[in-house]
Amino acid sequence: MANLVEKRSFTPQKFYAGEFPAVRDTGTAGAAIAQYDMIMTVTDEEAGTVTLQPATTAGIDNVVGIAITAAAKDEPVVYIMTGEVFADAVNMGDIDAAAAKTALRKLCIFLV
Repeated sequence: MANLVEKRSFTPQKFYAGEFPAVRDTGTAGAAIAQYDMIMTVTDEEAGTVTLQPATTAGIDNVVGIAITAAAKDEPVVYIMTGEVFADAVNMGDIDAAAAKTALRKLCIFLV
């Protein structure tokens, strides 16, 4: 009977850095996407589909935003297309920080 009280903990994450408006959109994950991954579009010419995947250095020109929800392959993912966020909160993968900052700035996502 002593275990009737459920204990939980919450550690807030600092993601949004300012008041610049954050515009959201949704898409379908073509691969597993973690929360706060930089994401890019990947086009399958044969199937005629466009999916979202974690961004890579080779696909830096196809970056469309930052995932704000995690998603498994073929699940919907919500991402921001604009906003002001803390750079250390963003999962950039193998992308150089300066290149990520430049690619996201074109979308009006500002890393601070």
